[in-house]
Amino acid sequence: MKLARIALLGAFSIFNFQFSISASAQQPHDLSEVDAVNPDSIIAIPLPPKSDRQMKKYESPELVGARQALGSQLIDGELPHPLLDYVTKSGLVEERLSMFEGGLTVVSMSGIGGNMHKKLLIPIDALAAYRRAASPEKLAQIRNEDVSKPATDRHSLLRIYRADGSHAELQFDPAGVVPKTLADEIRPLEDLLRVVAEDRTVTSTVAGYEPAVGDELVGDDQRIWRIERVTDKGLIELRCTGQPTIVYIDKHFLYNYFIGKRAAAH
Repeated sequence: MKLARIALLGAFSIFNFQFSISASAQQPHDLSEVDAVNPDSIIAIPLPPKSDRQMKKYESPELVGARQALGSQLIDGELPHPLLDYVTKSGLVEERLSMFEGGLTVVSMSGIGGNMHKKLLIPIDALAAYRRAASPEKLAQIRNEDVSKPATDRHSLLRIYRADGSHAELQFDPAGVVPKTLADEIRPLEDLLRVVAEDRTVTSTVAGYEPAVGDELVGDDQRIWRIERVTDKGLIELRCTGQPTIVYIDKHFLYNYFIGKRAAAH
């Protein structure tokens, strides 16, 4: 029991430094709508412990009004109509932000100590603002000679779709010459990508999850934890399946420590 008591005290001391997810951003759901994660999955890019932005990250304007995107988001087996793609690669690190009709926004990252894949639904008015800033008409006005040529190990691509499915596209070196017209298009996208990468509230399907005895969650440390007990006050007892370790965590803060459910074995 000594180990369990230590885990309990440690968990609640950490809670003093976390923000709760907005109730309007989450939707109560069971394990079936928690994303499965692979062994190399990560949920967020960690910030310095004393970072002011860590304390205020949910106040970021980019996430105001955003909601969880639970489930596949497919319509008749297909993704909604694409609106834009912004991809940046520098060395081994690749970042990608994609937007779709209806506000579905998907962020993927690789080469950062693991692989990240996140999705959320941004408000329609916010989506319209991003589309005003980054339009195919503006992008088509920028010539290849106006930007620095992409380098072998460092390049960016901005592709913006028109209503008829055609698109305007530009490839460039993000560390080279970036004209103001292009900068005005990509800076809001870069800010959104950064905030989504750091967030683990509205972009985590563990937030809003209603735990049930027997469910298994994957922790930040990639260990598997089985839910053994759920108290009336929402305190969860979890046992590590690979070690004799027990922790107690308030169900409202599970997303601070767990990244998803275990992927099905093939």
